[in-house]
Amino acid sequence: MRVEELKNYGKGLLNAVIDAEGLKRQRETSEKMRQELCRELGHEVYHELMSRVKLEVERMKSRDWSVLSQRGLRDGRFIEGVIRRIALMKAMADMVGMEKASEIQCRLLEKTMYESMSPMWPSVEDYYACGDFFVAFKKYTWVAMEQNQRAGLHVVEMVEDSPCVLAFNVKYCVWHEVAKAFGNPYLCYPSTCYGDEVTIPRVLGMAGPQYQFKRSGTLAQGASVCDFRYEVIPGI
Repeated sequence: MRVEELKNYGKGLLNAVIDAEGLKRQRETSEKMRQELCRELGHEVYHELMSRVKLEVERMKSRDWSVLSQRGLRDGRFIEGVIRRIALMKAMADMVGMEKASEIQCRLLEKTMYESMSPMWPSVEDYYACGDFFVAFKKYTWVAMEQNQRAGLHVVEMVEDSPCVLAFNVKYCVWHEVAKAFGNPYLCYPSTCYGDEVTIPRVLGMAGPQYQFKRSGTLAQGASVCDFRYEVIPGI
């Protein structure tokens, strides 16, 4: 198998196609998230949270989002999805405090993020079917990030592409930009960025212990970039 034949090769988050089984799994994941939020907060607080999220979304939908269109992102449905994700985090932080809201949201991502996203991307076995796992994974990942950049989701710069390393920086991120508009750039870390730290190590771990993901910081946490570093550790 060639890398170019893998599912959704050459596509990013905006235009990846998901099949019927994947859509079913995503609906199941959304329901699991709802149940987990109810369990964490209680039904009464959950319903109040959803009311606040709705108000936040409506408030922010009417905002001038030319800052996003200038980057090339004009898909209103996608923008609304980003707004909704950040609105949930803001509303929860307003209700229970940022620390508790972050803990809850990170637990939710740990329980649901991989299951939600994995139907869109190749499996570990798919990468191995291309011959060398890391070669296939690197090529697929970088092409997807380039597509995200063309769609206006990110601005990325390559740092290193070598036999044992793929490293790049995200200098601009739409989720970070929306979080700033909500008044606190940190809002996108527990709602979105932390998902990288859940899903990527899981995928690499399934491929083998020699494959590792490292990150020193994110835009949401005040770093100058979100750094992504994928490594093959010799001798493991």
